[in-house]
Amino acid sequence: MAAITDQALAKISTRLALDVSAVRPVHLVVAEGANRCVDHVIWIDPPAPARGYSVYDWFELLFTHELTHLLVRDAWGMPAALWWEGLAVHLGDDGVRTRLFGSSYHAYCRALDELGALIPLESVLRASTYYRRRTDFRVDLQAGSFSAFLLDAYGPACVGRFVTECPRPSSEPAAAIVDPIVRRHFGDDFRGLCTRWVRFLRTDVACEPSLVERLRARSLGETQDGSTHCDHCFEHTTLASVCDRCRPVT
Repeated sequence: MAAITDQALAKISTRLALDVSAVRPVHLVVAEGANRCVDHVIWIDPPAPARGYSVYDWFELLFTHELTHLLVRDAWGMPAALWWEGLAVHLGDDGVRTRLFGSSYHAYCRALDELGALIPLESVLRASTYYRRRTDFRVDLQAGSFSAFLLDAYGPACVGRFVTECPRPSSEPAAAIVDPIVRRHFGDDFRGLCTRWVRFLRTDVACEPSLVERLRARSLGETQDGSTHCDHCFEHTTLASVCDRCRPVT
């Protein structure tokens, strides 16, 4: 596990071009409970080995995901949920699953596009909708692929400057809230950026027929049975889009 944590730090800092020399010590707790990162404490509860994963695969996936959150927050801040989770999914989940099973999240999204089954990314810009819909496996797949595309197409420095300025929308239309910052850093509005990502999938990612057929056999109906998280802090679950702690006092 110690070796995995060192490798995760090197992987994240290299991919995001982060200077981690001054990062405060990170405390790791491996115990039963939810996987989470609060301040500089990371809790990891790796599942038992199953379905091709060892306990160390799970630990690598979960720890890298949570450490990405910590390092992105310290270096750049917390952007809209699509990128907050997308960067962590790309560096944690996608890396481990591609190594174990051979198909990247780009490949999955290419297959979903072949089936006409990609969900609109605007629908998961807000934390209250992202986490509520996260039980639909496409949410994390697409967020991870989209974030990886931006890193490759524009570089981590550009992505970092964008994340630093990116607002966390708490109302609809969410795209209109992030559009000015998206245009400033990527030269297009959010819809145009999504179009560029889909064009990349179609031109640069090979279609895997077996993956298309596997996904065709799955139920791809939209699900919204996850918990609703606060649009501002992302942490507290709430029946409204903003929790009581983050709601302005009137």
